[in-house]
Amino acid sequence: MKKNEVRQFRAALREMVRELGMLSRKSSGTALSPLQSHILIELNSKPSGATELAVRLCVEKASMSRALRSLMEAGYLLREHDDQDGRASTFRLSETGQQRLLFLEENADRFTEEALASSAEQEVADFLETITRFSGSLRNARRQREAGMRFRSIEARDNAAIAAIIRNSFRDNKIDHLEGVSLHDPELERLSEVYSQPGTGYWVAEANGEIIGGAGIAPLAGEEGTCEMQKLYFSRDVKGMGMGRRMIAFIIAQAADMGYRACYLETLDELKDAVRLYEAFGFRHLPERLGNTGHNSCGICMLRTL
Repeated sequence: MKKNEVRQFRAALREMVRELGMLSRKSSGTALSPLQSHILIELNSKPSGATELAVRLCVEKASMSRALRSLMEAGYLLREHDDQDGRASTFRLSETGQQRLLFLEENADRFTEEALASSAEQEVADFLETITRFSGSLRNARRQREAGMRFRSIEARDNAAIAAIIRNSFRDNKIDHLEGVSLHDPELERLSEVYSQPGTGYWVAEANGEIIGGAGIAPLAGEEGTCEMQKLYFSRDVKGMGMGRRMIAFIIAQAADMGYRACYLETLDELKDAVRLYEAFGFRHLPERLGNTGHNSCGICMLRTL
């Protein structure tokens, strides 16, 4: 995204936060702060300790401790000590806390109903889907930042690590028995050399200083102006962190910057999750292969105009 688009997006989110009353104690109809309100909501689902709550609510433990103490003083929480660990405690709602949460929830329900009252049924469904998706994107971005995730061009020292990730991915998906797939490419152990040629590139993803995946592009033989997205694989240890989505978007941007007009890929019927990702990023299915990739076991061919 361009910087002005990012700023517009942030401005819209700020406005939403303000209108939701996240900067005011009055919006919930109580004297509770937004953090205190969220604590009551979380504890209603599951009694928890301070550390667990801090992680779930994405706040520092010191802030959590202060908020818990104030809720205890107000009589909204009960504290249960761990007999095996005297320093550990579990918090749960008191009867007064349950009553306060009920009032808070009913007030929030009314406000949300009022906000949605002027929207059509399909608009409401679209709002929910968009908010849910973006919440997941925010969560993944936070986890990626905490892991120090970054993309960089492949180097010779990365060859063994990325080759191992590719092989393990085929094993994990139980498709290592297939012939005519990238697992058997003769250049698998020297990707840094292969992707040093003009019009090519391979980028590895690092998290916590370790290689966790990668992807590349190269010219598609016989198709001028079209590149092929190649060898997009990640370690199973980072599954669910949005790494694949982030890499696909990155590769598309790199291909456009390199002057390609379209990006092609081939994949397997067994990799249904990957296919859904490609579809989400605008890749459309083709009735037949383009170029000559040598991967004759791949039954799915897709193309995206850049």
